Amino acid sequence: MRKPSRRKCKVCGEYFVPKFHDIRIRWCCPEHGFEYSQQLLAKKKIESERKRKQEAQQERRELKVRKVALKTKPQWKKEAQAAFNKYVRLRDAGLPCISCGSTPEQKFGGTMDCGHYRSRGAAAHLSFNLHNTAGQCARCNRHDSGAQKAFEQGLIERIGAEKVEVLNNDNSTRKFDIPYLQRIKSIFTRKARALEKRRASQQEAA
Repeated sequence: MRKPSRRKCKVCGEYFVPKFHDIRIRWCCPEHGFEYSQQLLAKKKIESERKRKQEAQQERRELKVRKVALKTKPQWKKEAQAAFNKYVRLRDAGLPCISCGSTPEQKFGGTMDCGHYRSRGAAAHLSFNLHNTAGQCARCNRHDSGAQKAFEQGLIERIGAEKVEVLNNDNSTRKFDIPYLQRIKSIFTRKARALEKRRASQQEAA
């Protein structure tokens, strides 16, 4: 008669000889059998939760892709302009208003705007031109119609008369397609984040 094979208990690690040679038994006593069943249930629960999270993440990714695919050109243009404007505000944070020279408190979405020397309405092709933009107080930008003459003088002092002259003579026409607007949003979102991190590191080191 063949000698019963010994097995290692999944709970305590001790070797035992299972009764009735049942190959399904993986525990040396009823108590360890119950404990092992609880371990299996816990493992199954963890795996189920992990699978649920993976499926939820996949669903969110697919939803994001669908939303991106459904975005219109005006929506992309709005998002691209918001990313660009934020970068300009961060770039010029701490500098005086390009038009009146005042130094209002720098607040995102607050008193300092991203002003356009040649307005987006009159020169849409310069909407994303960094030379055409500067930090401008809300009073000059919103209530004084951009204070263009003072803006021009401020730009001359900041970037030079030649570059301002280039802006004044730039009457090219350009239509921004969706891929270009996507690139603009991506580029200036990264630039803004990098600038924020660099400023934060400098403040911590100070």
